[in-house]
Amino acid sequence: MEHIRIYSAKGVLTALGKSLLYLLFFLAVQFLAGIVYAAIAAAGASMLPGGVDAESIMAGTETAVLLTYLLTAAAIVLWFRLRHKPLGEAAGLRRCSGWTAAFCAFCAVDFFVVVQLTLALLPAVWMTDYNDHMELLLSDGLIPALSITVAAPLAEELMFRGVIQTRLEQAMPVWAAVVLQAVLFGVAHGTPIQMAYAFLIGLALGFLRSRMGSILPGFAAHAAFNAMNDPLGLISGAGGGWYALAVMAAVSAAGCVCCRRGLAGLAAPGTAEDGEAL
Repeated sequence: MEHIRIYSAKGVLTALGKSLLYLLFFLAVQFLAGIVYAAIAAAGASMLPGGVDAESIMAGTETAVLLTYLLTAAAIVLWFRLRHKPLGEAAGLRRCSGWTAAFCAFCAVDFFVVVQLTLALLPAVWMTDYNDHMELLLSDGLIPALSITVAAPLAEELMFRGVIQTRLEQAMPVWAAVVLQAVLFGVAHGTPIQMAYAFLIGLALGFLRSRMGSILPGFAAHAAFNAMNDPLGLISGAGGGWYALAVMAAVSAAGCVCCRRGLAGLAAPGTAEDGEAL
């Protein structure tokens, strides 16, 4: 006889409240890090004879963003370690097949192409704030690249698909937990356009988390999606944006074919008892 799980209103409200607190913690760490850096930069400008130039301030900001994401991820892992909770259960840190992670990463590149084609169809007036915001995020250099392709996906997957989705799944059906964490993930992003496609990405990554019992396939997909902004920005600057998207689509399609063994992991997902916590 199939067991029917009963969810209580109190449990749902408690899970939602804690999820909102997790989101506020995530946003507060980034905000406070920016305040601390601004204060340090202002103090340096007042103490040094020549002040601090804009280039130095920007480089410092990029480093601060990288460190903030890494510290957020470290804080989440340390919190569960101190509470002696297995990371596989508490934050979705379970091993998964490399083929599955690679397949998900190539699929994310295809989704990036679809997003870019969709953005190209939107009215120019809608894109103003979005483009301004993206220019601030996508600076050239190793540190910004590490921030958007490694540190940000790691911190966000740990928080949203790891901590928040895990907590929500304890109090409600899995599908509802996936949708709600995707809503919170969208809210955490800047402009309405970013919120819209972040919500869709959150749904896909949440599905992977619930299907695989691990955030690692989602991390691979998230990192691949973010990584595509850099080459697209460089080539678009030279007038080759459409060419870049065509190349990305071809490479990702070929990658999905080469890594099709990863589909077995999605077809026969792990459970909470399978796999090992990292």
